[in-house]
Amino acid sequence: MEYLLVLVSVMMTTLGQIFQKLGAIRIKCEMAEGKGVVAAATNIHIFMGIGCLGLGAFLWLLVLSRMELSLAYPMLSLGYVLVTIASKYLFKEEVPLHRYAGIAIIIFGIILISRS
Repeated sequence: MEYLLVLVSVMMTTLGQIFQKLGAIRIKCEMAEGKGVVAAATNIHIFMGIGCLGLGAFLWLLVLSRMELSLAYPMLSLGYVLVTIASKYLFKEEVPLHRYAGIAIIIFGIILISRS
């Protein structure tokens, strides 16, 4: 159950980052079109990102109440993996080979830590 909470917390945080990126892209376009600060301040993606990040933080508190910090905290690095994958497929960002190597190392580290 604890590992599921970690996974859901990380996924919500990842979604929050994705929504923030979508919001930032939209704000950039709106500012370029001269729509101003009000249009940027009412950006739904930003609010959805804040909501996801808030839910992720709440779930993280549940994780901390049930797991040792030295076990739980390194698992947050799964967020780096998920954000990188999302960036490649959602935002068409180029992910160089050395980043994939880093992702593999992170995953290996998570596996080692989870077995302790």
